[in-house]
Amino acid sequence: MKKQKICLAITALIMSSTLYAETTTNPLEWKSEDGNQSFKVGGVLRFNQRYEQWDESKNRGIGKFDFDIFRLDFTGKYGDFYLNASPIIQDQEMTSIEKAYVGYKIDEHQSVEAGLVYKPFALYPYPQNGWTYHLPFFLGYGNNIAPGVNWNFVNPDWDIKLGYYPRMLDADLRYSPESATYDDLSENHLPFQAAYQNEKQNQFNARVAHKFDTNQWGKHEIGLSGAVSELHNVTTKKDGDYHAFGLHTNSNYDRWNLQSSVIHYKYDAENPEGVDSDRTLMGANGLTPAYFIASEGTVSSVNLAYTLPVKDFGKLKAIRFYNDYSYLDKEHSDWNASQMNTTGAMFIAKPFMVWADYTWAKNANILGGAQNGTGLSSGQNAKYSDQWLYRVNLNLGFSF
Repeated sequence: MKKQKICLAITALIMSSTLYAETTTNPLEWKSEDGNQSFKVGGVLRFNQRYEQWDESKNRGIGKFDFDIFRLDFTGKYGDFYLNASPIIQDQEMTSIEKAYVGYKIDEHQSVEAGLVYKPFALYPYPQNGWTYHLPFFLGYGNNIAPGVNWNFVNPDWDIKLGYYPRMLDADLRYSPESATYDDLSENHLPFQAAYQNEKQNQFNARVAHKFDTNQWGKHEIGLSGAVSELHNVTTKKDGDYHAFGLHTNSNYDRWNLQSSVIHYKYDAENPEGVDSDRTLMGANGLTPAYFIASEGTVSSVNLAYTLPVKDFGKLKAIRFYNDYSYLDKEHSDWNASQMNTTGAMFIAKPFMVWADYTWAKNANILGGAQNGTGLSSGQNAKYSDQWLYRVNLNLGFSF
């Protein structure tokens, strides 16, 4: 089944690239003569290769490229209504949805969107430059969607987003991780996580960002974010609560980009007696095992990038160099902090894009911590606790 999916993806890729070469217009796009109606199909096919330091990894040796993802992007509009959807086929026969919503443009500055929408918070929607996701993503603050409604207000000075989400996206469709019950993560949980049965309900998000152009010193954005929700425990039938607050900046000067964020969060669960409420269970659609995070902590990140234009070198038009760093300070002072640093480059040669990442981390669930599911919680008395581990990753993508 997996091979059939990959073959279909490659066939679509070859067809689209052939058509792309034969015409200057996109064969997968339709527009009405007046421009008020349109529909477009795009997407990306990616392959991945990596080397990982720790003994248990199947990527200890350098082997062939593996299938990563095949994503289709559907966009369209009908007057003031619009559509945006991105279903994904992933490695290991997993499927997910990056987004899927319809929107209505109220006026020049306002719109409303309903469906599987992004939950706006801090650096949005991606909290890093590199292909390798960072700590904010694994805490639920990057590329995170849920069934709900968003209201957007955007003008040259302000970007304001408000959202309501009655429940979280089903675990088997999640592209990004979110808090979840052990039962919902039945495909990828670990036995010692069985007592953790909390899920978010009735979440509200708000993100307010101010944009300004200093002319001499470039364009900048500074913003505040907040989120609150009920935290329902399916065992005790009681509701705890969750809240988070964030501050972020995003600055562009010439070819440089500097991003930063600080997020403080807390999960206050109504667990059964004997269950450690200092830990919260997180998970997605099974590509990595479910894992614990500290129920309260502050995660900070600083990302720096420089885009170098390239001339007279075939399709290669630019190289974007970047360094992403994130740090999770846990409320328990005796728990080991989590850190990640990724240095890399993105080669832009449309329709091809290549990421080359070197990630160095400790007490992080995707680098060694996945062996025990505790990397983002205490990290103590576990294999690789407080040890720096590294991963080298190469990702090749073709977009159409």
